[in-house]
Amino acid sequence: MRGLLLAGLLLAAVSLAGCGGEPMEPGVVALVNGRPVSLKTLEFVHGLKLYVQPGGEGEELKRLRSEYGQALAVLVVDSLVAQELEKRGLEPGEADVLRAETALRDGYPGNAFELTMAEEGVEPAIWRERLRARLAMDTLIAQVLRPRVVIAPIEVQAYYKEHSREFAQPAAVKFLRIESKNAESLKKALEAAAKAKDPVDLLTVFDDVSIQTQAGTVESLPRKWRDTLAGLKPGQAGPMAAGGAGFQALLLLERSEPRVEGVAQVYPLVEKRLAEAKLAAEFSAWLEKALSGAVLQISPALVPEKGGG
Repeated sequence: MRGLLLAGLLLAAVSLAGCGGEPMEPGVVALVNGRPVSLKTLEFVHGLKLYVQPGGEGEELKRLRSEYGQALAVLVVDSLVAQELEKRGLEPGEADVLRAETALRDGYPGNAFELTMAEEGVEPAIWRERLRARLAMDTLIAQVLRPRVVIAPIEVQAYYKEHSREFAQPAAVKFLRIESKNAESLKKALEAAAKAKDPVDLLTVFDDVSIQTQAGTVESLPRKWRDTLAGLKPGQAGPMAAGGAGFQALLLLERSEPRVEGVAQVYPLVEKRLAEAKLAAEFSAWLEKALSGAVLQISPALVPEKGGG
């Protein structure tokens, strides 16, 4: 959901940046209600390694302006989220960050976590800052926005009625495609398969016969295969014909008839879809309100030039 309103955020940020403000400290690319967003963090978000020469013309920042504006928007949103949680007394504490970090470290053996960080040139302090931002976003969604979302049964029924086709399961088949360069070998293999409980295992003993298991909806198959499989029962092979490596035959393994899942079966899925849509709307409304009252200042080097990128 961070992607929502990012374009609007940038436009707002740029327009406010044009209103002036106090000069920023070196290494700061934006201020969100007075709180700094650092160039190092912006670099980290996109994995960039920028080397800005003292007194230079800031070509790297100009490139960021045109190519990485969205990253700056994400960081501005993160700052707004952090400030919202602080007002509510819900901001993640050091213990929360430590638990999350420990859980991530547990996925690495020995000191592999530290070695990976060092090899990738990741500064631990900035990495923890981004981890805290992720926890903050999760907290905003779970504790502030999600409680506002209520899905009534009538909404689920209405959605199901409108999108019932999405829950239709078409007819499908699972079958073996059996091939051989030698017609006689293929014939013997098919005869043996007809007597076997598990034709898949039996067919592997024929050195000059290859088998391939395939599955899909009936409508997705070539018309010739579809017609052949239509007349077969599970375990039964169709007629041998020229094709593939020389000669081939199809052996049906399973068939499922078309059906439409009832609302009871898909209720959790529909409820999830509706909740995600409402949650996205809640986030959009929250972000729009947060932006309307925010004071944003963007580094002039990141503000698009008039009439160009």
